[in-house]
Amino acid sequence: MTEKIKIGVIGCGVGRNWVVGATRCEDTTAWAVADLDRQLAQQIAAENEVPRVYSDYRELLEDDRIDAVGIATAPDIRKPMVVDALKAGKHVLVQKPHGCNAEEVREINLVSVESEKTLVYSYFMRHQQENKKNRTIIAQGKIGHVYHTRVHYHCRERGTDYEVPPGREWLYRWGKKGGALGQHGSHYLDLAWFLMGCPTPEWAYAVSHSAFPSTFNLGRHSEDYLSFLVGFVGGMTIQMDTSAVIPTWADRAWDLSLRVLGTEGTIEQQSTAQGSGTRRLLGSIYYLY
Repeated sequence: MTEKIKIGVIGCGVGRNWVVGATRCEDTTAWAVADLDRQLAQQIAAENEVPRVYSDYRELLEDDRIDAVGIATAPDIRKPMVVDALKAGKHVLVQKPHGCNAEEVREINLVSVESEKTLVYSYFMRHQQENKKNRTIIAQGKIGHVYHTRVHYHCRERGTDYEVPPGREWLYRWGKKGGALGQHGSHYLDLAWFLMGCPTPEWAYAVSHSAFPSTFNLGRHSEDYLSFLVGFVGGMTIQMDTSAVIPTWADRAWDLSLRVLGTEGTIEQQSTAQGSGTRRLLGSIYYLY
């Protein structure tokens, strides 16, 4: 019998879901957890029968029995953890956004190549059955040659009068998370790219602004609105419009649509509800010209 892959999870907030996943999979086991909140780490370990608990992530990385780690800490402290894990000889799954800026992402990717270890970003939507089915349909040419994908994603992250919810200030600080795109929109950008077959990017153009710069005292804060166009080899493009601002009087706090355009048809997915925290697009509509 093949020995199970031993997983260590750093950060027990979002990471608790990864612990559960490692426990349930046939070929993995949750071997260790680490969190500065020792009580939380012990709780998650007890709930999932995890044998080892650490407070310092570096102690977890020194555990030679661990094959791979999941890093689910806050974005502004992830980069050194990812780099340390790769250099410690571990395969790495890292929560999105995997860096606070492009330079951090380039550095992480370079270390991954040098370490010859697998680095995976947690863009899980491409692994959902509906999305895998749509990728197959597109790859088989059933909507013709794909040339453009449009993504519209708005979510309300703020409470009444756009006040920052308690304990979530870091979502709006520049260099900590990255506005609507960094919060959830990056999932849909990745999904659009995946559905199109992950073409090689050639250029990009974007505009952004902060709609409420004086609403809260956070210093420089991330954008409230971002619109961009990305061009790829073969003339394909992705257009995305994303915002963290939906008026509180609106009848929903989630507005999402994704449409893949081909020369012979389109596939459209949409949702007006977040739904059980899964970031799931609801169903698919197919149009043939």
